[in-house]
Amino acid sequence: MSKSRLFLAFLILFFYFPLAQAQGLWNSDRLFSPSTGQIFYEIAYELANSKDVNKQQAEQAIMFLIATSNLDNRTNYILPDMIKLVCRDLKWDHSFVSIGDKYELVYNSLMSYVNESSDLEVAEEAIRCLLGQLNSREEREELLKGLLSNLNSKNKSLDSEVAALLASLMAEKADTESAQFYFIQAYHNNKYNKLAFEKLTELMADQIEPVMYLEHLRLALGENPLDIEAAFIFAQYAEQLQLYKTAADAYKYCVELFRFLYPSKQLSSAIYLPWAISNYNTQRNQHKCLQIADELRQDGLFDLYLETIAGKAAMKIGDAKLAEQIFQAAEKKALQLAADNHQRSENEPQTMNYEQLAWFYCFAIPDADKALDWANKAYSSEPNSPTTAAILAYSLVMNEQTDWAKMLINNYEHTQISDLALAQIQLTEEQKDSAIETLKSAIAQNPGSLEARDAKEILAEYGREYIAPVTPDITLQVLRNNFGQTLVPVFINPEKMISIQLHTRGSKFYYGHKFDGTIEIINNSFEPLVISDNGLFKGNIRVDANIRGDLNRKIPNLVSVKIRPASPIEPGQSILIPVHLVTGELRQILLAHPQASLDIEFTIFLDPITTSENKVINRVSDIKPSKVVVKRLGIELTNKFLQNRLNSLSTGKQGQKNRAAKLFSGLLMEQSVMANREPLYKFMYADWMPTVLKSALVHNLADDNWIVKVYTMAAIFSLPLDYELINAVSENMDDTHWPVRLMTIYLLAKNQDSGFDKVLNYSAKYDQNELVRDMAIALGAEAPKVQDKANQNLPNNQKKQPTNDKN
Repeated sequence: MSKSRLFLAFLILFFYFPLAQAQGLWNSDRLFSPSTGQIFYEIAYELANSKDVNKQQAEQAIMFLIATSNLDNRTNYILPDMIKLVCRDLKWDHSFVSIGDKYELVYNSLMSYVNESSDLEVAEEAIRCLLGQLNSREEREELLKGLLSNLNSKNKSLDSEVAALLASLMAEKADTESAQFYFIQAYHNNKYNKLAFEKLTELMADQIEPVMYLEHLRLALGENPLDIEAAFIFAQYAEQLQLYKTAADAYKYCVELFRFLYPSKQLSSAIYLPWAISNYNTQRNQHKCLQIADELRQDGLFDLYLETIAGKAAMKIGDAKLAEQIFQAAEKKALQLAADNHQRSENEPQTMNYEQLAWFYCFAIPDADKALDWANKAYSSEPNSPTTAAILAYSLVMNEQTDWAKMLINNYEHTQISDLALAQIQLTEEQKDSAIETLKSAIAQNPGSLEARDAKEILAEYGREYIAPVTPDITLQVLRNNFGQTLVPVFINPEKMISIQLHTRGSKFYYGHKFDGTIEIINNSFEPLVISDNGLFKGNIRVDANIRGDLNRKIPNLVSVKIRPASPIEPGQSILIPVHLVTGELRQILLAHPQASLDIEFTIFLDPITTSENKVINRVSDIKPSKVVVKRLGIELTNKFLQNRLNSLSTGKQGQKNRAAKLFSGLLMEQSVMANREPLYKFMYADWMPTVLKSALVHNLADDNWIVKVYTMAAIFSLPLDYELINAVSENMDDTHWPVRLMTIYLLAKNQDSGFDKVLNYSAKYDQNELVRDMAIALGAEAPKVQDKANQNLPNNQKKQPTNDKN
């Protein structure tokens, strides 16, 4: 701004502002314009999502969001952005400047935002922000208790998170009773709350029923169907509770998941052995043990334990001949492998472990002499192993050498096999009651093992029965009430679990028309889809844009959002996430090239990662990125078309004037881009156009309609402003409508040198509208020395509890 122009602005400020106030010309409190509010919201969004956004830009964005809410009382859509911006701003500076108490702004925004479908990512960011401003545990407790009360169960999942935070504070000060109460409340509101359950198992271990623990493990598996550790722990615990059918199905799930995750690796015995033994212990599935053994033989794997289970299963279903064949073939193969041990070098592993052969002759085809022979060899190889010592003790009992057996049992840690050997010694010594208790103890260590089967047979001989501590039928009934008849999920490929689509309102658009989209995430599986940090999908969404046609440009990471819905997506259902597609670099390209015809391909990634080849893929690579193409048609510029748009400035309605302003600004930007270079594409241009288009914009900036003025200033924001345009904008410094003054100082501050600081300082001190004053401060003006006392800096411990009625 020139010195003469700056002096004129001061004359306006000093003489017109007081006159306007005295005559009651300010009508900011009565303005209503949702469309103008949208303009301000778009500016705020672009500021907040610009690269390397700083504190000053965040403050300006907050001003525009507040302006949006002042122009439209139905603006809940701004609340997530408001929360994120103010929380970010508070991290930079904990003082409360320019817009009053930001702590209270976050609190009240949170209260307005939360409902049953609110995104937890936004709500929890607000809560973390609020907690971060408080100095003591007592203040944090008071805040969390107030949230639980004021949220009033609007969102059960958020209630769960708040209760867990409060419980953790109680646990820190050793208030165990209160901690238990709030952790129970947290788990009751959301059974996927992992922290709440883990803390309950620490604080109330004796009161956590096995069925509750199994339910938690099942939910964890449903939350992330690709978590093999979660699947394995669930299977193990089901086996421990003697729910052998459930365990067998869960181990089968582990097998399928293992083969999906590690297709080139051999299946681990830690999975296939309990899979087989669980099927062996079911009432009707012993034939599956034979299938498992046969399947692994075809893969070239030989496991003596598995062959034993298969042989025992054949006996159990009444096929003694098949059982004998299996045992003979297994013995032959095992002995052959054991013989190969003599030919190996010292650095090569044994092809057959002596311990396995000793066990085979103890429990598969009992043979006292062979058992003792191989047990001695095993013990000589591993004298420090409690397992080899236990097998040797058992083989000694088989050979009636109980004294040597007792010595081994007493000198090593007890195992299921050593307890079984001890029980048999106690029976020979007529210590029946002790033997019964020892047998029960042995069974309890692993009720489903073949060793436990022998122990149960001995108990039966003495008229006793092993009673499980948990009744399987009751446990199953409780689980079926929650999960239905199918307690174990069916494994399906991840690409069939989730699908993602980007929807736009049509596939062809013209210049100036918005085509923001909606991302739909569809749950195609049979399980609820839980979007969380522990889930299959963690909630990170990225959208890339690839522009083709008259221009070619790749825009990586155009949009990046993190979501966490409050409720799981039920099978066959979906959720919708609105996304701003016309933003950032793409927005500038579309605005500055109105005559270009463009194909824009959007690619949507879920939990994106970058490979070593610098390629972006989904974290779960089997879920393929989704693509959609949108066509932006270029304007076919003719003299008639342009003349019609020019005529609309004087005869058209508000919407026509606004659209014309955007078009004329875009054409000027396009000409600026094309200046002094070969044209990038075919476009119309005439020497007279810049002058005419600029005059049209100046005409709009002086329109009687204040909304047209705001629209026009927003349209020219990305346009290099010369003296004529700056002069036209400056005329609006004295407009009686606060949105016009707000936009004026914002636009001029972005296009002026330091000389404009004096104008900003004056606006910050004397403009009647608080929001305009605050915007001036956010743009760099000095804060007035005398401010509203309620907005001055206060220590955290002096702040009053926020209320819900602040505007």
